[in-house]
Amino acid sequence: MSVSPVSTSPVSGSSVDSLPEIPARPLRRDQPERPPDLIYGLNDRPPLAHLVLLGAQHVAVICPYLVFVALIAQASGASSVVASHAVGLGMVAIALATLLQAHRLGPVGSGYLAPPVVSAIYFASALNAARYGGLGLVCGMVAFAGLVEAIFAGALPRMRRVFPPLVSGFIVLAVGMELGLIGVRGFLGISDLHDPNLPTHIGAAGLTLAVMVGLGVWGKGLPRLLCGLIGLAFGMLIAVAVGMVTGKDTAAIGARPWFELPDPRFLSYRFEPSLMVPFAIAALASGLRAVGVITTCQRINDASWRRPDLKGIRSGVLADGIACLIGGCVATPGMSAAPSLVGIQKVTGASSRYIAYAIAGWLVLFACVPKVGAALLALPLPIIGAALVFNGASMLVGGIQIVMSRPVTMRGTFIVGISLLFALSRRVYPEFFALLPSWSHALTDSMLSIAVVVCVALNLVFLIGERQTQVMVLDSEDGKILSRFDDKFRVQAKIWQLNEADAARAETSANELLHLIEDGGHADGPVTASISYDDLDLTIALRYKGTLPFVASEQRTPRGMVEEQIFAAGLAGFLSSVYPDRINSQQKDHNCEISMAFQT
Repeated sequence: MSVSPVSTSPVSGSSVDSLPEIPARPLRRDQPERPPDLIYGLNDRPPLAHLVLLGAQHVAVICPYLVFVALIAQASGASSVVASHAVGLGMVAIALATLLQAHRLGPVGSGYLAPPVVSAIYFASALNAARYGGLGLVCGMVAFAGLVEAIFAGALPRMRRVFPPLVSGFIVLAVGMELGLIGVRGFLGISDLHDPNLPTHIGAAGLTLAVMVGLGVWGKGLPRLLCGLIGLAFGMLIAVAVGMVTGKDTAAIGARPWFELPDPRFLSYRFEPSLMVPFAIAALASGLRAVGVITTCQRINDASWRRPDLKGIRSGVLADGIACLIGGCVATPGMSAAPSLVGIQKVTGASSRYIAYAIAGWLVLFACVPKVGAALLALPLPIIGAALVFNGASMLVGGIQIVMSRPVTMRGTFIVGISLLFALSRRVYPEFFALLPSWSHALTDSMLSIAVVVCVALNLVFLIGERQTQVMVLDSEDGKILSRFDDKFRVQAKIWQLNEADAARAETSANELLHLIEDGGHADGPVTASISYDDLDLTIALRYKGTLPFVASEQRTPRGMVEEQIFAAGLAGFLSSVYPDRINSQQKDHNCEISMAFQT
């Protein structure tokens, strides 16, 4: 009799009647467990006064990022009035995106409080687009980037091999490196080295950066969390004191009305194929950051959290991409979920999704106050440069941490090392890249493009021969089948440098399965265990002659299921506390094979 393989993925959390010989396992929770340190949980409705204040606190962090809108508008040659309207429209876009993320509308939205900000990830690409083709080109290319991120969300489960932690971390590192260099240029006043006030400007930028870094290193609680915002406010005060904010700037602020609806009539849309690559890379980086932010939200709101909920993450990344697309339609140069805003939830103990309404209300109110946009336009370039250096450094080191989250093998060494060297060569030897054919400029016009293209290409090449396999024969005659498996598996896990938690989960699941086979007498002879690993997935396959074990389930078994299907469904529930990500089983004649896959 031949039966096709049956797969259950992901493993369900159904309750199970265990066999008499094996104690029952605790069931996996379907609902998150509320953490004790949360004052207002995800579904709690805070009192109105608290809701208004919590929303204002988040908006205070969101507003400084709107300076990117003002800078892009200035770089495009737009007037201060148009830039002010762009800032207002940006606030409206963030308000809509915050509400979109906080709800589950079909496949869109994580259901968590994860407001976006105008992201520094898109700044370099948007700046080039603004200089090349004005705000119209920024609108078109950012909308394209949002579409790319939305597509990336749909392909997320299948992109793990293309973007493992090593590649994902390096992309974040490359974005931080490029952003930081733009910040250093503004910090040092490279554009006007003959300005007699240059030392004063550099000094003001240095003090601004010192406050940000000082609070980040020695501050505690909210001051540490809001170190960037506090530093930017301090820098603005210094700039006013030393005359970096001129009378012309203050007059421009005073000339703007206190109330006026944002005027979208300046909007236009253009598309430039040569800019697709840098914007697509920025979209991928934004999507990766959204993955981290949504995962953090899941952990904050679930005391029993064990591993990410991929469905919720995918919905959150899709909402993030749609938010970026909406932002592109109103000249907002790229939005992305903000880790700092999720950090505020951890500090304040308030993660209620109802706060999203307060945030949206404040933003819409400020969008109708043009003086806010005019004030952002008055920020001096050295002060903004200090903020970009701070953000770029944080992003760069964050990328390094992601890269180092797993052991760096010889493959990883060459992927990161070669990619970084070729990326830096773009700044060191620009004359070489100027000689390349025009069709290649989309891939070589920036350090970021070169870094990502080389990194992804090398990773795909090095996938060849990456999976390692170890086979062991387990004979049950001596009664030590489990201990022999454990000893050999632990040695192999150490050689492969498996994470301890992942190794323990796989070992316990394999032991439960071996218990079922051995105690039920299902194996007519030795069991062959094949263990394979490729730095992303660990697979344990058991092969033997005999019959498949049966695990009865409390749930009604669908009609028409053969014994292999019943076994897979039952085992999925039985291993409810230490479960594999996929279970496959098949039996042909008396040859049985059961495999368990674990994402690491």
